[in-house]
Amino acid sequence: MRGMTEALLEPTEQVAHVCVSSGLAHLDRPFDYLVPGDMDGVAPGVRVRVRLAGRLLDGIVLAVDHDRAPGVTLQPLQRLVSEQVVVTEAQVRLASLVAERWAGTLDEVLRWCVPARHAATEKAEPRAWPRVDTGPATHISGALRALDDGRRFLDLVAGGARPRAHWRVAPVTGPGDTDRLGDWRAGIVQAVGAALSSGRGALCCLPTVEAAEELTGLLTDSLGAGTVAVLHADQPVATRWRNYLAVIRGQARVVVGTRSAVLAPLADPGLIVVWDETSDLHDEPRSPYPNTRDVAALRATAEHCALLLAGYSCSTRAAGWLASGWLAGITTPLPRLRAATARVRAPGDSDLALQRDPLARRVRLPDLAMSTISHGLLSGPVLVAVPRAGDLIRPSCGSCREPIACPVCSGPVKGRRQAGGSTQLTCTWCGHQLEDWRCANCGSTTVRSGVVGAATTAAELGRSFPDVTVIDSSGDHIHEAVGDEPALVVATPGAEPAASSGYAAAIILDAVQALARPGLDAVAQTLDHWFHVAARVRSGSEDGRVVIVGPPEDRAVQALIRSDPIGWAGAELAERAEAGFPPAAYAALVDGAAEAVASAAERLAAALAEAELSEEVSVLGPVVDEAPRPGAPAARIVVRCATPLGPRVTPLLKQLRTAHSMRRESGPLRVRINPTGQL
Repeated sequence: MRGMTEALLEPTEQVAHVCVSSGLAHLDRPFDYLVPGDMDGVAPGVRVRVRLAGRLLDGIVLAVDHDRAPGVTLQPLQRLVSEQVVVTEAQVRLASLVAERWAGTLDEVLRWCVPARHAATEKAEPRAWPRVDTGPATHISGALRALDDGRRFLDLVAGGARPRAHWRVAPVTGPGDTDRLGDWRAGIVQAVGAALSSGRGALCCLPTVEAAEELTGLLTDSLGAGTVAVLHADQPVATRWRNYLAVIRGQARVVVGTRSAVLAPLADPGLIVVWDETSDLHDEPRSPYPNTRDVAALRATAEHCALLLAGYSCSTRAAGWLASGWLAGITTPLPRLRAATARVRAPGDSDLALQRDPLARRVRLPDLAMSTISHGLLSGPVLVAVPRAGDLIRPSCGSCREPIACPVCSGPVKGRRQAGGSTQLTCTWCGHQLEDWRCANCGSTTVRSGVVGAATTAAELGRSFPDVTVIDSSGDHIHEAVGDEPALVVATPGAEPAASSGYAAAIILDAVQALARPGLDAVAQTLDHWFHVAARVRSGSEDGRVVIVGPPEDRAVQALIRSDPIGWAGAELAERAEAGFPPAAYAALVDGAAEAVASAAERLAAALAEAELSEEVSVLGPVVDEAPRPGAPAARIVVRCATPLGPRVTPLLKQLRTAHSMRRESGPLRVRINPTGQL
């Protein structure tokens, strides 16, 4: 009798728990909706349309059951967009972890990783994704297999284990690299092949679309067409959606992509690879602002798979993991590394060098740089790396060295030399042209450049080497590749063309200005760029040479000369620990409109006092910028504490966003956890 009564009382209407894409932080929770009896196909992971607060919004079903609060009237689902599952349960769990770690919302993370739908592609017959089980890519020699630690890592992955490692790739290229120590693509293909041979999938995240496409071609040649799905924002909507469906349907076993691909719905991942883990392009610019490397580490832990971080340099985060033993190091033995890579020198790096060229540390192109260019041009192209595009960057008064600022918005100014010796000054913020400029400090009209751009550098080198072709690869005229014939290639970061047999030499200019850029990670990013430049130069056996025009006593310059980025990162991490900066300590940045930040500071102080954390958490600010540049926050506060307290502080920061959204306060408010690029 009791069982019959329970059966009669059991609810028959299904309830869908939906993550609604409202864009409001205080609505970061599932909402319950009735599933109409005539609406078939509603299941976890499908897209629906719902009504919330009078608006018709998109949503993703998280669960379907009969669990509903008694006495509550629920609205029905408005429409089932498609029966195609677009989010897996594992994705939702991982997205929740990401939202919790970076003070975000589940909707923000799901919108980050799920591409826009393309109905025609979804309704068409599923594209064939032939699965070719080639096993490990044993036909690719060298790279990881040329290193003892690399072979051990591959063997563990192939055996179904989940090792974690950092591979410091040797910065070398060209035919002289017989062991392919600098061929990161070959090493990743080997690692992916090892994961596939264990019956698991693999996920590869790269900073640029070009790198992703390049790796995809090599993986396809090695593993067979259809094995690899590519995901990045530059793809057409139809292509990206077709590839995403191939992953979630289990047709593609390998995923290659940029930032958002780290959350791709790959079933049973055996390996996650992040190439160039130091690159700032791995920082997601949208809320909740996670970093690909950190999300990959979080996913590798949550889903019990192997992790491989790789790059020519090493981030401070990876250095901390290496020091703690959480990551194992894969490096080239020092004697072998020195024999393979190009020799790096800095002008004035010895007393003898200063005797030969007393102005080596003062001029922009010292004798060592000019002689290296002349020597390199005898056998091939020479790369000249400059930090900025254009002509005159950050100009200042030629007499008193006072930086030139825009009289309208106080923004920074750039300049371009005109015929006749005059200089045209233009504000980089508002576009105002400074006609007949005169220094307000000393009255001078002469202009001096703080940083010489690529255009001026190319013109100067053209005058010094009139018989040599000079190529300017910067701004909106980037060259993809150059041949082996002698040429001078002036390039900005990320715009360096590939040389088919490697560059005969490379000159890195304006090191002092590059190291002086603001930002906690500015030096790390600069050093990473330098190693990328060095990696384009031929090996030491082919007489490859690199000259960096900068202070040889600087620790970052020494790291390049000694080819020791891990040592630099470890020392940098120790200094940050003393100063209380991330990743050695927990830090958060709260910025936005001045009124919003002021209110957030008051709420945070009260929340910290209630949680008894006021003595252990320091809050700096709010600091108000009276004349912020367009799009920049008007005010900010910095929150710092010991790393173990981070899990207790992050929910309090999330509450700041919730209160700001609930009270409909004017102006934006952003919360970023450990934003090393903005501190």
